[in-house]
Order: sequence, then C-alpha cells, then structure tokens
Amino acid sequence: MTSSLTVLIIEDDFLIRTCLVEFLQDNGITVREASNCAEAIACISAERSLDALVADMSLPDGDGMSLSHQAREKWPDLPVIYISGHGDLRRDEASDNPALARFISKPYSLAAILKALREMAEPVSG
Repeated sequence: MTSSLTVLIIEDDFLIRTCLVEFLQDNGITVREASNCAEAIACISAERSLDALVADMSLPDGDGMSLSHQAREKWPDLPVIYISGHGDLRRDEASDNPALARFISKPYSLAAILKALREMAEPVSG
C-alpha cells in the first residue's frame, strides 16, 4: 500500500474510540474521529476525501446508519463498518455488497476492524 487510508471513526464511548483510533494510527491509517453525529457531519463536510467510515449504530444524537447515508451523498461508494453493542444491527437497511457494508458486534477485536478496513477500502489518490 503506497498511501495511507483515511478513516472517520464515530464512537461516543471515549475509551473505545481512543483505543481504536490509536490502534489504527499505529497501523498506518490516518484517522479522523467524532463522538457524536454533529461532530461527524462537520467532519464529513470538511473532508476532501475519506476511504472508509466506522460508525457506532447508537449515538447520543442519532445513529451510524443515518450518518453513512449522509456520507454516501458525497462519496457514493464509501465503505462503512457498522458497530453495535445493542444487537440493533439493521442489515436490511444497508447494501448487500460486503465491499460497501460490514456489521461487527461489540465486543470486537481491534484486529477485526483493521482487517475489515484493509479488505474494504482502497486509498483515494489525491
């Protein structure tokens, strides 16, 4: 891989988000982070490009599924990993294409997220 992936992590739990962000950065991935939908929308608006989105399904001011729809208005083929600890993974609302959507339940291993990102995302050349 010649260039780094740029990934937006949307997770309201500070410890989970921090661990995931640091792990991905340690593995050469450029990470943007948001703790809620408002921060995520601001990041999506400001970013020139994203290679993938990792979105918690349950956020204090919305949900990851809605955020992914907004992000895909800007980047239609954006790969998304939906994560949840509440068993509310709504697979029927997303693409059947595993290259565009994956569902991972909490607790998950950090390596599982990294593996899915590497399988799904291709770095966008500037």
